[in-house]
Amino acid sequence: MTVPIELDGAKVLYYTDNQITNDYGYVFYQEHEEKVTVTALAIAQYDGDNRFYLFSCDVDWNVISDTLHDSLQEAIDCVIHSNNSIILWNASDG
Repeated sequence: MTVPIELDGAKVLYYTDNQITNDYGYVFYQEHEEKVTVTALAIAQYDGDNRFYLFSCDVDWNVISDTLHDSLQEAIDCVIHSNNSIILWNASDG
């Protein structure tokens, strides 16, 4: 699947490859008793906002959770401190 240029209306700046074999953790939806594996990460920004969103996505690039950060480095550090994998970021062409 092609990397989207936007997620939830925010412009994607950086992203990881999205493969079903990736495991960047999971989100557990209690109401459905469903565990969704995070297979991709993206850092995005809304127009007119100087903050950065770190999106956790499923294999279809659906956003399953997000965190808000005051800087790009803070978003990157959040991933480093919460993940045991080596993260390779790609810059968006959009």
